[in-house]
Amino acid sequence: MSHEQKEPYKVYRAGGREFAVYLEYDEQLGESYPAYPDFEEHPEYTGEGRPFATAEQESCHYRKPGVPGGPTPGDCGGCGWFYRELTPCDPIGVCMCDARRRKPESVEKQRK
Repeated sequence: MSHEQKEPYKVYRAGGREFAVYLEYDEQLGESYPAYPDFEEHPEYTGEGRPFATAEQESCHYRKPGVPGGPTPGDCGGCGWFYRELTPCDPIGVCMCDARRRKPESVEKQRK
């Protein structure tokens, strides 16, 4: 069944965009789970060229502790560069690391 035929489980807002998250059923587990966008496989960027990320995706080599002197994060959710727009628990956010930022003209080419 395509996403257009399903009702979204939740809609998250980040970086001026909305992302619909749908429930997918795992037959082996016998339960449903939220299927978040895969920004590693299909990168998306804000209008300012900042990459979107999910809190659960593995952190990159630019990672930094979420608090000064804290441990090095293993995922984006614990990274100091990860910006959540609405609540401290948002699963989708924007990476604010300048090293990962794309120039705005690159983003425009991506959209065409």
